[in-house]
Amino acid sequence: MVESIAFYPALIAVGFLFLSWIMLVLDFSPFGKELKTNLSWLSLKDAGTARTIISTVAGAIISLTVFSFSMVMIVLNQAASQMSNRVLNSMIENRFQQIILGIYIGTIVYALFLLSTIRDISSGIYVPALSIYLLILLTVIDIFLFIYFLDYVTQTVKYETVIDRVKKQTFQSMEKNFEPIKKEDLPTWEYLSFQEVTVQKPGYFQGFNEQKLVNYCAENDLYVSFLFSKGTFILEKTPCLRVYGKKEISKDQLKNISDSADFSADNRLIEMRITVSISWQKLHSKV
Repeated sequence: MVESIAFYPALIAVGFLFLSWIMLVLDFSPFGKELKTNLSWLSLKDAGTARTIISTVAGAIISLTVFSFSMVMIVLNQAASQMSNRVLNSMIENRFQQIILGIYIGTIVYALFLLSTIRDISSGIYVPALSIYLLILLTVIDIFLFIYFLDYVTQTVKYETVIDRVKKQTFQSMEKNFEPIKKEDLPTWEYLSFQEVTVQKPGYFQGFNEQKLVNYCAENDLYVSFLFSKGTFILEKTPCLRVYGKKEISKDQLKNISDSADFSADNRLIEMRITVSISWQKLHSKV
């Protein structure tokens, strides 16, 4: 419900409904009647004039709303055809567009509710003049919002705007779902001694069995570092992975780890040449 395009417009429309009620209370209060009596330019003597103003404003804002969001639908259609359908959700769920729609609808609700309160009484103090003047002010604000809305919609469908929006959403999602790595939490396994596994025959590295390798390394307290990315052609006698451990690493452990690596069908790790070496970092730390 919160993600619906009608959620914020509905809230804003309810807010304008309460605003109209508050303005009517002020209009017909002793303070409002006295204010309209002392300031003649704030009073409307003719109820018919008041109805005409409200009806004109309501019709104009309805037309403005229809035109604005017809243009939005056209822009969305062009964006979907030129870019991708995935941009539609981000544009439909745009908060600024929903707020503009809510202000338009709220102004219409305000005008219609105000129209139902006009009284045919000879004394102008019973015509809600203060509310009507506020309606005129809201109409002027709506016109300026419409001008800004035109510029905003045209800027929304530009490639650089879409890319920048996707970048911001990605970083926000990362900040929300992931915590920054602290220095004390950095892995220390890179400073352990390691053994290298080399390729006996050349071939393409296709990847590895992640679940099997993770479970095996967790059981034996080992760490594995692949030296090449997936799809890389590895030459003969070239080290393809390193196995780190706190204890001495056996040949059986190296074989089990190397079996999880997937090479092309004709060039798998049939034989291994194991090179035992101490990492430079550990040697340096001892010195």
